[in-house]
Amino acid sequence: MKILNTTQTREADQYTISHEPISPINLMERASRAFTDRLLHEIKPISPVNIFAGKGNNGGDALAVARMLHQAGYEVIIWIINFGKATQEFETNLKRALQNELKINYIE
Repeated sequence: MKILNTTQTREADQYTISHEPISPINLMERASRAFTDRLLHEIKPISPVNIFAGKGNNGGDALAVARMLHQAGYEVIIWIINFGKATQEFETNLKRALQNELKINYIE
């Protein structure tokens, strides 16, 4: 498995978005689904599952994974580190988490 640094990850995302085409939020959804499916295949998370998220795109991924775990029947508690500017994808996944009535806490 190759681990990408931040620049390589951004370049890979941009390449995928421009060549498939796929929107950034749908790419995030697809990556989060692949991660969640693998996680549930490899281990059975203990419930409740605590998810910590910043307000950038990685935080958007974390919120999508939290929602998917919740939909799989796990109790999920989200902890958002309330620092910095939120990305559009983070905001979209925050709305989706709230629509699914996930428990959200903010760390100031």
